[in-house]
Amino acid sequence: MTRTRLVAPWLLCALAALSCSAGAPLPEVRVHASVSPVAAQALVTLATNRRLARVVLVDDLAQAELAWFGDPVQALRHPGLLVPGSAPDVPGVAARWKDPARRFFPVGARARILLVDPRASLPVNPVRLRDLADPRLAGRQALAPPDRGEGPATFAALALLAGDDAVLALLRGIAAQRPLLAADGSGVQSLVASGKASVGLAGSEQGAAGAASASALEVVYPDQAGFGTLVLPTAAAVLQRGVASSAVHALAAWMAGSDAEQLLVARTPGLMPLRPDVPVPPGVRSARDLRSPPLDWDRLAEADARLAPQLGRLMSP
Repeated sequence: MTRTRLVAPWLLCALAALSCSAGAPLPEVRVHASVSPVAAQALVTLATNRRLARVVLVDDLAQAELAWFGDPVQALRHPGLLVPGSAPDVPGVAARWKDPARRFFPVGARARILLVDPRASLPVNPVRLRDLADPRLAGRQALAPPDRGEGPATFAALALLAGDDAVLALLRGIAAQRPLLAADGSGVQSLVASGKASVGLAGSEQGAAGAASASALEVVYPDQAGFGTLVLPTAAAVLQRGVASSAVHALAAWMAGSDAEQLLVARTPGLMPLRPDVPVPPGVRSARDLRSPPLDWDRLAEADARLAPQLGRLMSP
């Protein structure tokens, strides 16, 4: 006699719901990302894996619903697109990394570091940003033009700490040493790895890549004996086009949480965790373990606006 096994009705319902949920199309969220391509692609993959959204990366910021900027300066250059109060809560992250007006929220951080070729015999041990202007290193430094990438935020932060005149004097001093110029931090890493430059100014992502490469570049967190290493959070923001979208807010809320930080830090070498409970990958420092100066984001944006017209004129490729 054949026996028929009965399946509980609640189990059938649960399986049907799971099947429908797994097969349902994900809502599309258009994201502009000025963080590294590695970080941007990690967000695309993780948003899909978490069944949050199908993230579509767009170059045109005006068409984006959510943006992930490399630092607060980049975010605050677009006040018309930001929505005060729209940033989700960021539990477990210290107030110094957040925006009091909640126009954006931090997702990990990046430091400005010095990459040093361990094969080079240097007459001076570079441990400060101002060592890039040391005549003894003339022609052996590499950096991106100061008006590109992370440069504007870097020099705006220095202006808050030492004044505009001191920053411009530093840049003139560096320019006088005939540094090698690269398009971006990755280009700086390549120049140091190839031996064409002995020391370069880059970001912690290039630091992690350079340390793990065959060249085994040395990573120096500058000015630890002084005002500290410049550490800036990345800045994610719900934009005007996305403020009415529940999918955008759901993605933003996930990005603001500990789960996202842990996964993004693990998949983006050099992205630094801000929470004390997020594991620090090998070769990466946690932002909380570095001496770094706290910064006021609005004053930083004002310094950026003041310096911007002069940065491009000080050095040219």
